[in-house]
Amino acid sequence: MSSLSSDMVRIYLQEIGQYPLLKPEEEIAYGRQVQEMIVIEQSKNELTQQLDREPTMTELANAVEKTEAQVRAALHLGQKAKQKMVTANLRLVVSVAKKYQNRNLEFLDLIQEGAIGLQRGIEKFDPNRGYKLSTYAYWWIRQEITRAIAEQSRTIRLPVHLTEILTKIKKVQRESFQKLGRHATAEEIASALNI
Repeated sequence: MSSLSSDMVRIYLQEIGQYPLLKPEEEIAYGRQVQEMIVIEQSKNELTQQLDREPTMTELANAVEKTEAQVRAALHLGQKAKQKMVTANLRLVVSVAKKYQNRNLEFLDLIQEGAIGLQRGIEKFDPNRGYKLSTYAYWWIRQEITRAIAEQSRTIRLPVHLTEILTKIKKVQRESFQKLGRHATAEEIASALNI
């Protein structure tokens, strides 16, 4: 890592360290606000397809059975809640990214990819299930980082679903070799993967 890059990482870590972690009740409240915002955004997307244009605020409010003021407030609160959840959990992104250093991507790129995964995790997070956001978001962060590494590591870029299939094939090959003491046949691999 160059000195400029390490300075940028140090500054970034100082910046994110200023944001406090969320209390469990804040996580739940913010999670609900984000979910309400997402429901409204999904309705807006559906209306846009139905109408073949952007819906007016009145049309959107009618579709979600709220007043225009309630829709505006829900969208605003949802965005603020999402931002607070992201900033409070960036340390988790850094912690996951550290595990994938020296894998063909710069550390800051790993953090950036992890932050994308964190946002996706926040959007999918259901606060009513009783899980902590960090437990749930960890998977999404890791998923986004490993996908980015997989994309960068190939000379010829394969679609992610093919990369995932190749990973499963290699795993079955290793397990079969350990179990059988020989390389598995193509039929045995296909049978193990149901393909």
